[in-house]
Amino acid sequence: MANRIQIVEDERIVALDLKIALQSLGFDVVASCASGEEAITAAGKLKPDLILMDIHLEGGMSGTEAALIIRQTLDIPVVYLTAFAEENILQQAEKSAPYGYLLKPFELRELNATIRMALACRTAEVEVHKKQRLLMLAVETAQLGIWEWDQQQSTFTGQGYFGKITGLDMATRQEAVPPFLRLLEHADQSRLNQLLKDRGRVDMITTITPDDGDAVWVEMSVQEYEPQWQESAKQIGVLRDITERIKSEQLLQQAGAVFQSTAEGIVVIDGERLVKSANPAFLRLTGYALMEILGQDIDELLHVKKHTPDFYSKLIQLGDAGWHGEVMCQRKNGEHFPAWEHICLVSYDMDLPAHYIIGCTDVSSIKQAEIELNRMAFHDALTDLGNRYLLNEQLAIELQRAETSGTQMGLVFIDLDGFKLINDGMGHAMGDQLLQVVAQRIRETIRRADIPVRFGGDEFFIICPHSSEADCTAMADRLLEKLEQPMQAGKENIVVTCSIGIALYPQHGTTAEKLLSAADSAMYQAKQAGKRRHCTFNESMAEKVHERLRLEQRLRQAVKERSFTLHYQPLIRVEDNVLIGFEALLRWQDEGQHIPPDLFIPVAEECGLIQELGSWVLQQACRAAQHWNADYHYPLKVAVNVSVMQFVEPDFRQRVARELADSGLAPHLLELEITESVLQSLENSKRILKDLKQIGVSVAIDDFGTGYSSMAVLKDLAVDRLKIDRSFICNTPAQPQDAAVCKAIIMLAKSLMLGITAEGVEAIAQVDFLRENGCDTFQGYYYSPPLDSAALEQYLRHYFSAGPAAAASSSR
Repeated sequence: MANRIQIVEDERIVALDLKIALQSLGFDVVASCASGEEAITAAGKLKPDLILMDIHLEGGMSGTEAALIIRQTLDIPVVYLTAFAEENILQQAEKSAPYGYLLKPFELRELNATIRMALACRTAEVEVHKKQRLLMLAVETAQLGIWEWDQQQSTFTGQGYFGKITGLDMATRQEAVPPFLRLLEHADQSRLNQLLKDRGRVDMITTITPDDGDAVWVEMSVQEYEPQWQESAKQIGVLRDITERIKSEQLLQQAGAVFQSTAEGIVVIDGERLVKSANPAFLRLTGYALMEILGQDIDELLHVKKHTPDFYSKLIQLGDAGWHGEVMCQRKNGEHFPAWEHICLVSYDMDLPAHYIIGCTDVSSIKQAEIELNRMAFHDALTDLGNRYLLNEQLAIELQRAETSGTQMGLVFIDLDGFKLINDGMGHAMGDQLLQVVAQRIRETIRRADIPVRFGGDEFFIICPHSSEADCTAMADRLLEKLEQPMQAGKENIVVTCSIGIALYPQHGTTAEKLLSAADSAMYQAKQAGKRRHCTFNESMAEKVHERLRLEQRLRQAVKERSFTLHYQPLIRVEDNVLIGFEALLRWQDEGQHIPPDLFIPVAEECGLIQELGSWVLQQACRAAQHWNADYHYPLKVAVNVSVMQFVEPDFRQRVARELADSGLAPHLLELEITESVLQSLENSKRILKDLKQIGVSVAIDDFGTGYSSMAVLKDLAVDRLKIDRSFICNTPAQPQDAAVCKAIIMLAKSLMLGITAEGVEAIAQVDFLRENGCDTFQGYYYSPPLDSAALEQYLRHYFSAGPAAAASSSR
């Protein structure tokens, strides 16, 4: 294809002659222009390979001006054809970097040679430009930074990503040394200079720290070039930011370290389940060497029970979470062990086969610990028999089975005779050894299906499934004989006997509670009958009823003879430990024995003695309180417990008013304590409380929190105080649940604008807890136990002789 030439000549004859000459030489003349403006327009449209330009043209634009614009905007080579060669014209022509300069007139051969040389130079120049563009594209694609430092000219230039990586200006500037060097650590600068001096080239990985950023890892190559011709010596360097690569490599190193050092066994398998790699922990876990398992099917190698064929292919549905669960695995020697296994899928963006990573942990010790914990929870540590939790669980199970199958079952209760004497006389270590021997003898005596339990202390139960009375009594006979055999205790032989009670399902009870109670009653009957025997529960066992009747008769006689005393326990203000009164507590000594109130008060209520007894208590308490106030001229109130049967009597209000009048005690110094059960009949309670309020006495709800009170009841009743039951105080504040209940009761009392008293306070920590939470009154052994009349008089004399403030201080 002929080269395309554009002629720019304002003399038409010359232009035509030139066109004919060019065509004769084989060139294609695409345009002939007479002015600079016309030449620029034609060049933009036709894009010729070369322009022959006359310097002097018609119009306002010279040929050199037009050529400069064409070179700058269109990059088309220009050859000047002119008759002028003055210095100033040549200087103007040089600005457009012409590819040739011919003076008219010229010969045809000269013209041909000039044009061909210009086109050849243009071709070479285009090729260079093309390679330069390819080079810059490569630099951009590789994100390389390039710098050049001319040592002789002291000029520094950066290109490509140099500025982005280093933060330095890429413009050419005068620098005595490459500014890039100051971004290196001092040691790296010295190493770079030494290597350049020794080798003339450096390839290294290092870090640079831009002025306005964090340290950057770079891969750097630097080459020194010796001067050629007129060139000076140069340094040329190439940089690449490899920070992300270094971070990735560090993460891989960390992952590799974890892979090698973790205690969890890890194995990598491919999509065909074949082992590709395994860490040392997996090899230790299974007993294999690495070369023994590479290429092996992991299911065949490790799992006792194989996964389904599509198991691994479905893992992709689980996402990053993978699959985890407990599986049974096997070691090289065939030993089985439970393992917790986690399997996750590793997929790739490219068309590479997926891999799976399996984490495997031996959980044998955990399983054993679970078994041991379960055993500890349901077995007695001393005897290795079941404990009371196992008794409750197994008794419920066997009762259900007996009910379902319609069969009998027995419950045998064993209590050692005189064990306390042995334990106290020979020591607890000997007592523990004795209990262990007893437990072993029980195991040796019972049947395989029977369940032995140590209930506590020297008490043992045996659950006997599918057993009749004959079966249980035969077992009891064997136990009596076995346990009576002498036991070696140091240098002595000890003989221990036992009393055994037998209860049967369904004759003696259909629930665990009834069976336990029946067996207990039968065992006590055996003891009362002389010990060293067994008894089967029967309905004729009336010993408890007999004891109940005997207690009632003794109680009637005591009420008749007024064989009771009142003890008084101080009521203390929490804020400053000041005495504000006493609670009257009923005590009964009969036949030299102290009978607890919770034993005889229910009997008094059942047999109708509580009204008379309660009236006597109220009378004595009011008189005693009036005596204190008269003697010490200090207002001390008295709190008196009132039974529900007293409270609901029609004339209760009148009795209270009469006792106040007879004693002379001010009504506001009397506080009546009622239980929550009194409030079950709301309307009647409201009426009675209203009557008591009219008298002027205060009312407290005793043992609050153990009954059925609700806020709905409290808001409608005219009560003045709540008393927190001692069962909540005894474990406060150590027990969070009890502490929470106490806080709730105190907050409830405050919300209803009621007083609050805590019973059973025995420690300073409890006092501090009550003070912090706003309780206003307490009573308990921390301050003082209940006092009889003599002790009370002594207490009051000491209290008021020292003064209330001093007494309060000393009481702490």
